[in-house]
Amino acid sequence: MLSITAFVTATFLLFNLFNRQSEADEKYVFSYIYNDSGSQHTEKHIEIVKKAGDTAHTVSPSYFNLNAEGMIENSAIVDPLFIKAMHEASIKVIPYLSDQWNETKAKAAFLNKNQLIPQMLDLIDQYNLDGVQIDIEHVTEEDREGYINFVKELRSKLPNQKELSVAVAANPNGWKEGWHGAYEYAELAKYSDYLMLMAYDQHSMSSREPGPVASLPFVEQSIQYALSEGVPPEKILLGIPFYGRIWSEDGSISGLDVSLEIAEDLIKKYNGEVSYDHEYESPVAYITISPEDEWTILEKWKVPLTPGNYTLWYENMNSLKVKLQLVQKYNLKGTGNWSLGQETEQVWNNYKQWLNTLEEKW
Repeated sequence: MLSITAFVTATFLLFNLFNRQSEADEKYVFSYIYNDSGSQHTEKHIEIVKKAGDTAHTVSPSYFNLNAEGMIENSAIVDPLFIKAMHEASIKVIPYLSDQWNETKAKAAFLNKNQLIPQMLDLIDQYNLDGVQIDIEHVTEEDREGYINFVKELRSKLPNQKELSVAVAANPNGWKEGWHGAYEYAELAKYSDYLMLMAYDQHSMSSREPGPVASLPFVEQSIQYALSEGVPPEKILLGIPFYGRIWSEDGSISGLDVSLEIAEDLIKKYNGEVSYDHEYESPVAYITISPEDEWTILEKWKVPLTPGNYTLWYENMNSLKVKLQLVQKYNLKGTGNWSLGQETEQVWNNYKQWLNTLEEKW
């Protein structure tokens, strides 16, 4: 009897073979898969990729997590069945190397690059992966040279047919210190196939006041800065958030991220008041939970939404369309979505069209 995994894989392959069109002129779509790695999640991951139809070109699972010594901590989470299913559907698998926002791990990785790089190369070869993305964050301008040298060394050792990319902080203000100062855009672009511009988290858990995750001015200024630093447009992927953030009026909840699917559910469940900020090109919802209402638990955070007033900034079809059009306006390589499984079903209805067609308003 055909196993469930084999059946899901076979149907996914057929779906993509009949739906994928010529990609020669299409903008590139890179999509992250966050957490829940390992063979026990194969079917789940295939299903969330399948929802994107023929839009996804590359998926990026969280296979390469650093430990305190700057080495990949658990290669057992790499999923050969998932990789095989993606390749059969003509989708690349490029995991991202993450320090989980831990400066100690990041510095150890740069210091121990002569051990880490061979480990990565072995895993890429062993599992027939299509490359790697470097997503090392929570570093500062003091780590700038170490970051460049790490990417340069990796590029020199990685086979030419394997992709190398770097996730970089959006920097609309041109800051040269702190986290933003760690990324020398032009140098990193020189040694990589493209940069993934993380044009989101304009407001985050550290923001006391509610605000958009990725307003149009923030995103567009981030693109303009990258171009002004000498990064070729064909080497820029624009980060697209598939999540929103919620704040409570009493301050007990501050910018916790919620998927777009959960955001829509909360608005519907509590009859939220929705408005669209045309300056930011972002939707915002105001939600009131009364003592008589059923509470909602934010599962990711294990936090209940108790009675009170909440502000929820998120993304809808209008705000996503505006951001996707920037790829055409600036002739960028494509988009990077954070992350698959957080979007609503409607997201993929027009994604490819908006990404690959420039409307007259631009």
